[in-house]
Amino acid sequence: MLTVTLIRHGESTHNVQGIWSGCTDCPLTERGTQPKFGEQQARAVGAYFANTSFTKIYASPLPRARDTAQALLDAQPDPKPLHDFSIDLIKEQSFGAAEGHLPSIREEGKTLAAHFQEGKYPILYESESDMAFPGGESALDLLRRGEMAVREMLMPHVLSTARTGQEEHIVLVSHGLCIAAIVGGLVRILGRGTWKRKGPMVNTGWTRVEVRVQGMQDGIPNELTDGEVPLLEVTVTDESRKDHLEGLVDACLPVGMKAYQGGGLVETKNPNEAEAIAQARVELKN
Repeated sequence: MLTVTLIRHGESTHNVQGIWSGCTDCPLTERGTQPKFGEQQARAVGAYFANTSFTKIYASPLPRARDTAQALLDAQPDPKPLHDFSIDLIKEQSFGAAEGHLPSIREEGKTLAAHFQEGKYPILYESESDMAFPGGESALDLLRRGEMAVREMLMPHVLSTARTGQEEHIVLVSHGLCIAAIVGGLVRILGRGTWKRKGPMVNTGWTRVEVRVQGMQDGIPNELTDGEVPLLEVTVTDESRKDHLEGLVDACLPVGMKAYQGGGLVETKNPNEAEAIAQARVELKN
């Protein structure tokens, strides 16, 4: 069996500011006193998994994810698991020209293109999955990248566990929207099923997926011909877990822009969109 644990990075400066972050480098946060709050979250998730044996830890190269992964690795006993913190496939969705800007509230009767020309970047609805900010990725682009990560990163681990009969447990430290794309790809491509996320992930929240080969027992090697992909069972066993944050502030469900960055969805013409964005801005002042 292959177990895949997907962890969102710790709180970043852009999360607090409520701005479009995407592929822009930004550090974990500092809340007035040391230790930095984002780093505190990262250490908390590292301590939570300190007694969990990992085969390999992968991470996005963006600092907020890489530093979270380093805290996870530091908490592992010796010998440390294999790790690679340079995986571009699991970077966050690129928001292009919008990165570094606050989200704008849509102006009635104005096209998205007109908003973009004025340097305004509203939250895109779920029904606009083919739309992208100038120079950025659309939700469909991210979905395809998530599927590529499944085929290029995860499938070799699936085949390895099938051939050897040995269990593997890998970790992907990534970003809210990208994690949703990867989990959806795992269920869709490997399990031939569908999955819809329940809601956004808090910073350092984690989701787990188990991939089993149908009719095969763990511990027993199996012969597979080159190119053969066995029938698989894919189960999302845990979603958006945050028990490791108990006792820390901001362990509550994110709202507004924080929810969007955590993988939340904005339904078409959501009447609460303006309220949600306004709430995100209120949080900035508090």
